[in-house]
Amino acid sequence: MKPVIGLTMYDIDKKLDINNAYLDSVEIAGGIPICLPNATEDHVDALLDRVDGIILIGGEDIDPDLFGEEPHQNIGRVVRKRDDSDLLFMKRAFERDMPILGVCRGMQIMNVFFGGTIIQDIPTQVEDAIGHKQQSKRGALAHYVEVLTPKMKAIFEENQFRVNTYHHQAVGKLGEGLVLSGVAKDGVIEAMEHEDHPYCISVQWHPEELAPLGNMHAQRLFKSFVEACKTSVAGGE
Repeated sequence: MKPVIGLTMYDIDKKLDINNAYLDSVEIAGGIPICLPNATEDHVDALLDRVDGIILIGGEDIDPDLFGEEPHQNIGRVVRKRDDSDLLFMKRAFERDMPILGVCRGMQIMNVFFGGTIIQDIPTQVEDAIGHKQQSKRGALAHYVEVLTPKMKAIFEENQFRVNTYHHQAVGKLGEGLVLSGVAKDGVIEAMEHEDHPYCISVQWHPEELAPLGNMHAQRLFKSFVEACKTSVAGGE
């Protein structure tokens, strides 16, 4: 049976939306994608009861109040309702040992949940930063990521490869229990994992844009996630 994968959504002008590339990537990997509304304490568990894994997708900047900072002058759009929803999904999914994959903002949400911080603006806060806010097509490869951990090397089957990039924020200080799994040449964190969770992984680039184009590293990531969701389903039966 194919696992059901829940995906968070953008919250724009009182409308929820999602980039179809996320749905395509899940389907290519063998999962069934469904979109999740913003979570509240009243119904978050009912929503998670219906899925076998969760993907925290990209999107807006995170409210810096959540990691104890004032807003940087270059901060972008912030939607606190979505921040609170994503953090609640993260909390409940983690407590259930449910497979979790974070993408871009989703990686940053994961870090904030565990008490980490966010670099609010890479160009002004990272010395000798490479170009992370790519201006060309979102599916174009831009820079290399070095893979650091056995788990990530097993997923990607390489120690280094090129990725696309579209972000001006990044993970700062790692949250409790998180392990640095991938890094760019300028030191910006590009991947991380939780040391005690069966599958709690995140990446800073946008594999959902690459998997439908046939990029093998992106496809391997989604495939590993869907396989983890299958294992989770089997373990609960």
